[in-house]
Amino acid sequence: MLCVWNWRGVSAIPRHLRMGLGARIRTVSNMRASEIRKRYAEYFERNGHTRLASADIVPQNDPTLLFTNAGMVPFKQYFLRPDTAPYKMITTAQKCVRAGGKHNDLDQVGYTPRHHTFFEMLGNFSFGAYDKQEVIRMAWRFVREELQLPTNRLRVTVLDSDHETYEIWRDQIKLDPQQIVRCGEDDNFWSMGNEGPCGPCTEIFWDTCDTRYAADDERRWLEFWNLVFMQFHRSSDGTLTPLSTPCVDTGMGLERIASIVQGKTNNFDTDEFQIIIRGVNQLQRNTQTSVDAQTEVAYKRIVADHLRASAFLVSEGVNPSNTGRGYVLRRIIRRAVRAGRLLGIDGPVLPALYASLEAAMGSAYPELTERRDSVIAVLQAEESAFAKTLDKGMSLLTRIFHSDAAAKIVSAQDTFALYDTHGFPVDLTQIIARDHGWTVDVDGFNTIQAKSRERNRASWKSGATRTQISDEISSKMAEWQADGVSTRFCGYEIDPEQTLAEQHSRVVASSVLSNGDALIVVEPCPFYARGGGQEPDAGTVTVSAVDCTEAPRTLDVKHAVALPNGRATALCVDAQHAELRVGQPVVAAIDMQRRRGCAVHHTATHLLHAALRQVMGDTVTQAGSLVRPDSLRFDFTSIALSDVQLREVERLVNRFALASTPVNVTHTTLEAAKEQGAMALFTEKYQAENVRMVNVPSVSVELCSGTHLRTTRGVFPFQITSESSVGAGTRRIDAVAGVAASEWLQQQLEYAQNAAHMLNTKKLSKLGDAVQRLSDSNKALRSDASQWLRVAAVNAQAVATHATTLGANISTVIHILAPEPSAPHTGNARLVAERACHLRDTQSQTVHVVIQGTAIALAVNPACFPTVQAGTLLRELLSKLPGKGGGQGVLAQGRLKSAVTGIHMLPL
Repeated sequence: MLCVWNWRGVSAIPRHLRMGLGARIRTVSNMRASEIRKRYAEYFERNGHTRLASADIVPQNDPTLLFTNAGMVPFKQYFLRPDTAPYKMITTAQKCVRAGGKHNDLDQVGYTPRHHTFFEMLGNFSFGAYDKQEVIRMAWRFVREELQLPTNRLRVTVLDSDHETYEIWRDQIKLDPQQIVRCGEDDNFWSMGNEGPCGPCTEIFWDTCDTRYAADDERRWLEFWNLVFMQFHRSSDGTLTPLSTPCVDTGMGLERIASIVQGKTNNFDTDEFQIIIRGVNQLQRNTQTSVDAQTEVAYKRIVADHLRASAFLVSEGVNPSNTGRGYVLRRIIRRAVRAGRLLGIDGPVLPALYASLEAAMGSAYPELTERRDSVIAVLQAEESAFAKTLDKGMSLLTRIFHSDAAAKIVSAQDTFALYDTHGFPVDLTQIIARDHGWTVDVDGFNTIQAKSRERNRASWKSGATRTQISDEISSKMAEWQADGVSTRFCGYEIDPEQTLAEQHSRVVASSVLSNGDALIVVEPCPFYARGGGQEPDAGTVTVSAVDCTEAPRTLDVKHAVALPNGRATALCVDAQHAELRVGQPVVAAIDMQRRRGCAVHHTATHLLHAALRQVMGDTVTQAGSLVRPDSLRFDFTSIALSDVQLREVERLVNRFALASTPVNVTHTTLEAAKEQGAMALFTEKYQAENVRMVNVPSVSVELCSGTHLRTTRGVFPFQITSESSVGAGTRRIDAVAGVAASEWLQQQLEYAQNAAHMLNTKKLSKLGDAVQRLSDSNKALRSDASQWLRVAAVNAQAVATHATTLGANISTVIHILAPEPSAPHTGNARLVAERACHLRDTQSQTVHVVIQGTAIALAVNPACFPTVQAGTLLRELLSKLPGKGGGQGVLAQGRLKSAVTGIHMLPL
């Protein structure tokens, strides 16, 4: 943000530049966004920078962030330790997302000219390579020579105490002092946090020529490039100490500079956005919309922006869910779909626009094309799931809007019921309410949600301890990485058929953790760390005796984890507070039974992936996996598989296994691997110059770092144990292979034999018939029991009743039944529910609560209370009684902590 302008004698701006907001500002050039992106990278390459591809939107080694939200995020560790940076000068075009968490622009998108969920940040970075003078010169040459922006429409700001930067602009760049504005620390001092690298910055501004504002009004000026000089370290007490190696971090939003260069007053009017918006217009043809013209424009911009964000997130392996990044993605998709519906688009929205996104950005980001099918499949599935939620939620909201039109407030209870029971995001409830002139009791919703989370929260103490140890490990590993610790991994050389695998090594790094464990690095290291979905190796480390008076010590390896750069593996060992010295000889022994189990199931995972693509088509894409010694889990994009398809997948995997095909492992370049058809998991990052390719000839070729069998024979037998959904468009298969599958099948046979014995059936082939006869008999008995239960419910008499109110002053009667003779404490839950339903149907003007022992039920007649949710009212009641429970709109059930036999026991 620009500080308060205080200029005197600003030179007159040419008449042809003085235009109102409604007028079209003269285009500076016809440069497209793709050309700006290209010119920026090439310009800084010519100036000695190394061009790097954009890092992932999902930060790989920064648990403090949901998403990469700035260009400098991937380089935070190098700003802390400049000497560890792989290159001293770097330039990037970084994919960023600001939605969720501290940096959240979601609600503003579409209604303002420059808010986006997804955007690109052009940046150039120096880790001790150049100073203020050089970066300012490079930036100014790019602005003036490459972008050809006129000097008289540019202004810069500097920190008021940063005289050096002021003089560079005035004396070396020859900028008119009237175009240099001094500002305070709130505007022109940047830091990574309360403690750490920081320093002054200088920002470059563009005159929008918006004649609604005076020439010295900050609202007229658009900041588009920030140059940050990290020259100090701020301590916890606020003291600033000069850094021995100053760094430079610059950031320029591509969308913003494109609007300037193309002469637009709104980022959404630039070329890449307009390609997508034209696609929206095509979908909208021959449809009718009830929104006004201004709102229609906003909805089109929401769809265009959210398509970019959702497509890039899904392409990096983020799937819609109810937590974390998945929940943010779900909100983005659903907000776009709702905007599309209000534009009159009844069919698919985001999937139908994907071709427009490819046309706009596919050349810069080829992954959009490479992963097209899997991305579209996820978007389609989420849209389909949301259509049902939207219809249900809109129906309930419509009832609310008509039930209490005077209040115009959606209650906290109704908002929470929409969220908790129907999966309707609270921000969507707010948007719909706002469109109808209503508000939402968000504070009340937050209170109810907080109480719900408190009730469901697991024990936090053990979690806190685990987090503390995890933080210790992460901190130590970051330190070792900065110090250049590296080892050779020799684990691939071990044949999984070996029964013993020992490696003579030495300790090259060691640290004792607060819980008494030791974190060590040994050279060479045979232990495989967690990666590619495979669980890490286990085993032991035997420490040699220092002298004849000391016996060797054998320490259990709890787990192995790779340093962030992958150049070493750290072992967490049970050292019982004993420190291992650097240089100390050790013998590292792998648990070969565990290693072979992992190898069997990792090779089986590759065969399963190949079989799924044969049965379900090439659109099947891996979305995640977990390889254990005794099982595997495989997530993939697809519709649900039928029983016939599952059996065919099993048959193919077993056929691949029995062929005893060699499993060939080679190292090559990423480009060469792709030419050979190797599949890569797009949630993983690969080194372009060296990738590991696992090839089962005529079956599967994948990039993989895991351990594998030498041939496929060990995978037999292979058995799928379950197939289920884990999210919109994503399925999960659990399976076992090899020895684990033989044991699983033997266990299933024992289960079947026991069942046959209990049903007095000697032949397992007749077991199905015996089960069917038993099922038919049970159905008849249940039918009879249900009839008697309904009769009992009609005739059940309360020993006591109590009239009260729940929710928004809703008339409620509590009925306490006499204890059940056979279960005096717990009561008969089915009888309680039936009695509540009977009262609901016969005395519909009142909400009824029935209690017997600890069993409780609440019933609501929807005709009389269309907006009331039984589950919401029961939760309110159980917060006083107390107890646990839940349910749907008309009936909710639960259990009290203590049996209730009279009104005097109710805390009402």
